[in-house]
Amino acid sequence: MNQKFPDASPSKGNLVNNNLQNLTNSNKKTSSTLWWRKSFLIIQPILVGILLFSGCKDPDELGLNVLPPGDQLQTEFSDTSTLITTILLEDSLQTDELSLQLLGCINDPTFGIANASIYTQVNLAGTPAFGTNPIADSLVLVLGYNSIYGDSSEAQSVNVYHLTSDMSIDSTYYSYSTFAYDPTSVGSTTYLPSLKNVVLDSDTATKLAPHLRIKLDNSLADLILSQNGLSTLNSNAEWLAFFKGLKIEAGSSVTSGKGAVSALNFFNSTMTLYFHDDTVPKKYNFSLVNARVNNFTHNLAGSVVEPYVNTGTTDSLCFVQGMAGVKTKISMPHLKHFNDLGSIVVNKAELYITAQSNVPALYPVPSRLFLTTKSDAGSILFPIDYYESSGYFGGDYNTSTNAYVFNIARQVQGILDGTYSSTDFYLVVASAGVVPNRVVIGSSTNADYKLKLSVYY
Repeated sequence: MNQKFPDASPSKGNLVNNNLQNLTNSNKKTSSTLWWRKSFLIIQPILVGILLFSGCKDPDELGLNVLPPGDQLQTEFSDTSTLITTILLEDSLQTDELSLQLLGCINDPTFGIANASIYTQVNLAGTPAFGTNPIADSLVLVLGYNSIYGDSSEAQSVNVYHLTSDMSIDSTYYSYSTFAYDPTSVGSTTYLPSLKNVVLDSDTATKLAPHLRIKLDNSLADLILSQNGLSTLNSNAEWLAFFKGLKIEAGSSVTSGKGAVSALNFFNSTMTLYFHDDTVPKKYNFSLVNARVNNFTHNLAGSVVEPYVNTGTTDSLCFVQGMAGVKTKISMPHLKHFNDLGSIVVNKAELYITAQSNVPALYPVPSRLFLTTKSDAGSILFPIDYYESSGYFGGDYNTSTNAYVFNIARQVQGILDGTYSSTDFYLVVASAGVVPNRVVIGSSTNADYKLKLSVYY
């Protein structure tokens, strides 16, 4: 199922339309829940008085007679049998024109080998003025660092290739998208990812912002200068027909427990042509801000995750990973049994997700997770609670409790009312196209850090 998320987040425009349509449809019929809500507001003071008068010692027992034995729901409810988890591979993730591009290889013993490569167009940044007799000196790809994830102590390799197929800014591309390229490398280097300022040559007085420099073959520089004075350099349309772009490919050989993925800012990146016209040194910066796509691959062989994928309901651990890695499906098949003896009003429903506490320092957990669901047609949606006021839906990591909490009361109520049919949810990394982080969480069968749903009604 295609997952069209900006920065790997669900497409808000589509999700809003789908959820608004669901709301519109639900308003066309008389809801028993609406009657219950109004009745609840009227009788609540009376109930409170009765409870106080009768000396009820445990308000959590309210509602035990609503459900049949084995599916009883208390005011604060946790039922491990109703949460079924399955670890799935992410089938697709939209990765075109994201705010950051990921590059590198990481060999995580828990999640396996993850590799991030980039396809990008190279744009003109204004009409080049190469002069009358330009001679190429060098051509350098300058990629600005934003952040680094993993162990950057081991050198990595990168190769650059010239694309032979077109890319389009108007097309939608995914983490599995590929483009044809000339297999002869036009540049390569080994590097240690670093956020330190860069000093060129021996000029210690000049320090540049942290970046990766990849020297490209002079034959490519000569090819560019051969177009001096031709229409090729008059517009980006003509230029891109001639120079289709580059593939920046990360190496895949990294020691277990080593390797890193670098987040690069292409707004601070260029392909710089150094040349001289007669004896005057000059340079021209090409832009990398146009069509660009991240390609992600994963090899789970021998990893901790591998035996858990698609194995069913008894596993005590669950896994969530960015970069189109793995996600956790959470099924709640028994939710609708709450209606067996009549309609209920859901006041609060919290999905509580706890991460392992012994997180490796090199692999910090994602700062935020997303919880999604699906429409009847199979399209990915946010639960309706996502569109409540800021901060209500949740999903942020709490460093004190090692937990993520989602408020899904309206979605649960919609399931009970019949407005929404799906009782499946999917736990993914927020902005997974630009966030390589991963997290190990407990399932509903994990005694130490349990996945649970608490419902107040």
